[in-house]
Amino acid sequence: MTQRATATRRRSVRVIAGLLSAGLVAAACGDDSSSSATTAAATTAATTAAATSAAATTAATAAATTTAAPPVNLKFATMDEIAALCPAANKPAKLVFSTFPAQKDAMDKYLAPFKKALGIEVEWLENGLGDRLTKLAAEKGKPTIDVALVPIAETPALLANGIVEPTNTKLPNYEQLISPAKYAGGYGVSALQFGIAYNPAFVNPPPTSWLDLLNPKYAGNIALPSMPNSGGYALLAMLARIGGGKESDLKPAIDQIAAFKKQAHSFIGPTPQVEAQIKSGEIRMYLDIGGVAVRAKAERNVPVEFVIPKEGAPLSINSLVVPVGSKHKGCAEAFVAYMLGQEAQTGWAETLLYGSTSSIIKMDPALVARLYPAPGAKTIVEIDWPAIAKGTADTMDYWNRKVLN
Repeated sequence: MTQRATATRRRSVRVIAGLLSAGLVAAACGDDSSSSATTAAATTAATTAAATSAAATTAATAAATTTAAPPVNLKFATMDEIAALCPAANKPAKLVFSTFPAQKDAMDKYLAPFKKALGIEVEWLENGLGDRLTKLAAEKGKPTIDVALVPIAETPALLANGIVEPTNTKLPNYEQLISPAKYAGGYGVSALQFGIAYNPAFVNPPPTSWLDLLNPKYAGNIALPSMPNSGGYALLAMLARIGGGKESDLKPAIDQIAAFKKQAHSFIGPTPQVEAQIKSGEIRMYLDIGGVAVRAKAERNVPVEFVIPKEGAPLSINSLVVPVGSKHKGCAEAFVAYMLGQEAQTGWAETLLYGSTSSIIKMDPALVARLYPAPGAKTIVEIDWPAIAKGTADTMDYWNRKVLN
């Protein structure tokens, strides 16, 4: 697959999609199909004044929670505390949870305590991010979805446009979240960390910097992330920071990508789709999510190693949101509270190797060693996702002109 062929194939998608939102990766599931987040028209409002206001609110919330001293004696909510949010008089037979493909197979068994305690079934509506965002917008005020999982970068526009409820900071299990998982419009349910994956049979010494993804030594064998894609935004953000810039202006980083584009093997979305090229050495180095790369090696024998560059690596967050107008808001919030607790947090880690958003979770050290980010990791770079969301339209326009053309 050449860079030219990939760019041509994706060009029509970019034209149809128009100005897209940041599309932070949620990288779920067996095929990790969410790694190339194709967002819908619902999220183009991220560039409107309302979305700008919400982004500012999100940034202010993040700043406040980052600097505040953590409360002492935190503990997980009991099942009784969670169940109390869902009174019998308003209890549905089922809750609809919209998320990425293959998560049901991974996570449904971890919901058994929740379903038993509340007497509620969970219907998993698995689809792509674009379909999910479109449905949320189309059903504004009258949702058939009770809870949805979206990238953190989508929450400003969803909140600003009245599609999702404001964050309930009094929710059980909310207080114990790590600071990056607390923001306006949603609840951080799992953490992901980007880095560099490489085939050690062809790349020696191992990469140590984000700049290695633009190393002419490996011209023709480096795959860069397509756009819009949270991996792409993560790489641009790190290049901007290395160059002394900020996420509010990614054009200099795009210029770096544009200068290297003829030496790139391809611009890719979900990495499992190119595992054959990775095995053969056609692709020797690429950006990936830590858990995805670790699972590829362990589960599918892909000859790949994963490293966090010396500059650190961006953190991304999967966000749970509750649509405005839900007939079962209390029960939906009970589901969210459960997902932030010990059982579900352990499930995300054990099955998908997602990092936990809990500040107090205890896990098997052998499991922790496989997670990116691991609890308490010092390599995390907290990207300014609200700034990225605010500038999405300009960023994508510049990317299309400089990289795709």
